[in-house]
Amino acid sequence: MKYLTVKSGLLAALTQMDGREFTVADLTNIYLNDPKTLHHSKKSARQFVYRNMMRLIASGDLMRVVVDGSWPLYRLTSQFFGRNSSSSSTSPAPPQGAATSEIDPRQNLQERLNRYKLEMLATMGETDEYGAICAEIPELRDEVQPLYNQSRDECSKLLGRVKALESLLSKGTGSSQ
Repeated sequence: MKYLTVKSGLLAALTQMDGREFTVADLTNIYLNDPKTLHHSKKSARQFVYRNMMRLIASGDLMRVVVDGSWPLYRLTSQFFGRNSSSSSTSPAPPQGAATSEIDPRQNLQERLNRYKLEMLATMGETDEYGAICAEIPELRDEVQPLYNQSRDECSKLLGRVKALESLLSKGTGSSQ
């Protein structure tokens, strides 16, 4: 079973939604009020929340509730609370029967690397879309350019993290085998 990592600020906001339906805007507002939030602008927070909600839907931790004629509503599944009820940290709980001392630290680094690669792909897609919008609708360039620059910078940071982890993991596998 694949475990998702949820940042602590978002995890705190999600746990407040126990047993109720909510919109992206509802979750974004709660997330922005958390002291552990990583975002300070409403737009970047909404984008972060929405991307993570899509990940949670894909993993079965969140479901979309069908509502006609209004904003989509979402509800956390029992699977989400089963995974997160015992721990409020950002790391997933180890599988049952696995002792903490038995977990290979390289496995954690590999999981982190995979997560950064996924984030980088999403950010690259976001950057590409901003570029396409600028090409298709030049009159929006002044609005889109700051978002494009922010997305490109985030992609560069993620690329640096990916390279660092790949370098570390490649040295470790070469010396231990």
